[in-house]
Amino acid sequence: MRLLPVLSLVCASALGVATGAPAQDGPPPPVSLTAALREALRANPELVALQRRYESTRAAIPESRSLAPPVFDTQIWGWPVTTLNPSRTDMYMFTAEQELPGKGKRAQRELVAAREATLSQQQIVVRANAILNDVKQAYAELMLARATEELYDQQRPLLEDTAEAATLRYAAGHSGQHDTVKSIVELSRLQAASIDWRERARLAETRFNVLLGRSPDSPVPPLDTAEVAAPSAADAERVALERNPDLAMADAEIAREEAELARLRGERRPDFVVGGGYMLQPGGAGAWTARAGLSWPNAPWSRSGLATSIDAQERRVTAARAQRDAVVSAVRQAVRNAIIRLDTAHERTGLLEASVVPHVEHAFEVARTAYASDRGDFADLLDTQRVLLDTRMQLVSARADAARALADLQMALGELPEN
Repeated sequence: MRLLPVLSLVCASALGVATGAPAQDGPPPPVSLTAALREALRANPELVALQRRYESTRAAIPESRSLAPPVFDTQIWGWPVTTLNPSRTDMYMFTAEQELPGKGKRAQRELVAAREATLSQQQIVVRANAILNDVKQAYAELMLARATEELYDQQRPLLEDTAEAATLRYAAGHSGQHDTVKSIVELSRLQAASIDWRERARLAETRFNVLLGRSPDSPVPPLDTAEVAAPSAADAERVALERNPDLAMADAEIAREEAELARLRGERRPDFVVGGGYMLQPGGAGAWTARAGLSWPNAPWSRSGLATSIDAQERRVTAARAQRDAVVSAVRQAVRNAIIRLDTAHERTGLLEASVVPHVEHAFEVARTAYASDRGDFADLLDTQRVLLDTRMQLVSARADAARALADLQMALGELPEN
């Protein structure tokens, strides 16, 4: 696919990337999209919260390897009810007991905990991919709003010149007063539309700053431009199936459910308990005690509950695999839709740049020259001005659509910065 000039692929941010650097005169330099995306990954509040949750899940893994705490017990035998003196008793018994899980059970529990941590980590990646797309979409909106506002600013002097020319012609008796009124109304309409687009630009700046974890009122410098190569349709689907975070999340979910299924099946193995103690007889010789036992998970009256849990977990594994198939289908559709939108926006941009905009600009110059020389009609000049503004806005909109489509394609591909 050809290089697509997309203004959305390098964004600007006055967010203090070079913190502590000495102040410089003039406007701050634009910041690349890569720097802005890394800033969002580092400082976005939602991602920070997810990272803290992952750290807590990861920190809980060693707990699954530990044994249950031992139990220490003391008993007194034969204490007569007629005395409070403990030396009159027949025997003291001191015991200790430790439960031991069956073979492989601790390893299976640790595996489940590790799979939980991996799942939590994949949740961060999935959300980070979505947030990066939000950053690019906010940039595209800001690009569109600023570019449109600039078009209105460029159109205003043309309308002011037209209004002045209409006033001069009316004063000379070459036209009616309605031409002057029309030009003033058109100029007012243009200024009102410019105010609306200025509002959209400010809202886009606010959203952009919040996504990067900065103050909403931080200034955003002028946006930079770059040419980025979009992947071919054949390669895009392959890359998406290899790197898409939603698919990785589905795989992590399957691995977690399979680990839980293995743990439940391991519960069929018995657990053990060992213990020992010392019996002290006042005035006599003491004695050691020992104890050992094991559980019977497959007892006829208890195995049905474990079998039910295993059956339910097997169904969860099947559901997780089915969910992955659904995610694969959704990813393929997202890639295809984004490529179609990207190609369409590229075609629109090429058509407008190559033929439509130059022809409209030429027609406007002809109409303005004709009106200035008293050979043209004011309505034709006003209509040509409107067509010129509309055509230029279509070009800006096509570029913004290309930026949005490419952002959605990158989201489907899972193009995240390293680490």
